[in-house]
Amino acid sequence: MNNRRGFVGIMVANRNQRKYVLKQYLRYNTTDMKLFCFTPSSINWGRNSIIGLHRSNRKWVLSKFAFPQVVYNRCYNTDHMLIELLETVIGKNKCFNHINQLNKHEIHNSLSRELVNYLPFTVPYDKENIIHLLDHYKVLYLKPCYGNKGKGVYRLEMMKSGKIHIALHYFTPQIILNDAKQLQETIQQLIGSAPYIIQEGIDIRQLNNQNFDIRALVQKNSKGIWSITNIISRIAYKGSYNTSICEKACLTVDLFNHLFPHEKASSIIGLIHALSLKTAKTIDTTSNYHLGEFSADFALDNNEHLWIIELNGQPQKDIYNEFYKQNAVYKRPIQYAQYLCTN
Repeated sequence: MNNRRGFVGIMVANRNQRKYVLKQYLRYNTTDMKLFCFTPSSINWGRNSIIGLHRSNRKWVLSKFAFPQVVYNRCYNTDHMLIELLETVIGKNKCFNHINQLNKHEIHNSLSRELVNYLPFTVPYDKENIIHLLDHYKVLYLKPCYGNKGKGVYRLEMMKSGKIHIALHYFTPQIILNDAKQLQETIQQLIGSAPYIIQEGIDIRQLNNQNFDIRALVQKNSKGIWSITNIISRIAYKGSYNTSICEKACLTVDLFNHLFPHEKASSIIGLIHALSLKTAKTIDTTSNYHLGEFSADFALDNNEHLWIIELNGQPQKDIYNEFYKQNAVYKRPIQYAQYLCTN
């Protein structure tokens, strides 16, 4: 059995992910830490050991390890009991991104203490208040509290005729309703008992009639300090409001330099940096999330105002692979793990 000292365990959801995930981090591991990848089902609690995949003598090998000093959680929707058990063995706050399926309503409440001017109006879904909110805002987004990639996100629009349009992924409505009572009944059928939020619709600035978002990747570095690794934009397909299934991605600075004079573009990028770091510090001090990284999604409206749309506790990594600084995307979590090992 390998000694645990100097080892970092990367936890993934299933065995098929182990090699792919570990390969990315090994490629950019500039520390002296030994990395291995494991799944929750490979933990033997009775024997205090883990069967993990690692690289040895240029071969992929399954070995038995003692519990690592630090666990980097790459499972989505992690079992809270599992994390509690892990931390009783490796120590409190030695597993980072332990909660990465973030509750959108909780996040909004945390951020509203410091960043209310950059947050769209957001409340828990309630069938009674959705009618007057839609009448007031004209466009609303109905989002699952727990969700990613735009799954289950509905766009509601009150037309001048009084009809209500409900759309999924694209602006073209899938459902057209005549009155408020129909709206309540239809939403109940669409979302069931799942917890949802209602979010004010932002009049988003477009590029060539296409929606785009702004995604800042925020990561803790080798000193445990928050830093901005990269800022990219995802450009939606024409006719779609969902940037998660995008036509292409680009560096936000390049997109802004196309839309604005250089000084204006630099000013907005600077504000994104500042807001991202303030968001990170606010989450650290107002929540129980121990995050080593997250991505913050912004929207820019037609008045050039920035809005924090949501945070993602398990940032999509491969979208950065073609861009400058993409190596830091994988370096920083391991550097932060090394920081946790020695602090």
